[in-house]
Amino acid sequence: MSELRTDNRLDDVPMQPLRCQHCAARLLVRKSTVHQTSLQWNAEAVEACAELGASPMPGPALAGCSRLKESLEAEVAAGRLRIVQTV
Repeated sequence: MSELRTDNRLDDVPMQPLRCQHCAARLLVRKSTVHQTSLQWNAEAVEACAELGASPMPGPALAGCSRLKESLEAEVAAGRLRIVQTV
């Protein structure tokens, strides 16, 4: 019988709040690698984002909105959002 493994990836580098520079939506983010970003939207953030509101898909799209990427890049460049694995 195998033991269940606890997912502890967020223990060392938890998700952190991010405010979009364009619409002021506030959500939680985590940059695991340069190419992988986890986003946790809440109802208020979805409502604040005009791009998500105009999307034909209900709820947040997989990658979020294109303008949020600029905010993410700015936070990384300023050192306020850490990339967990830089390899």
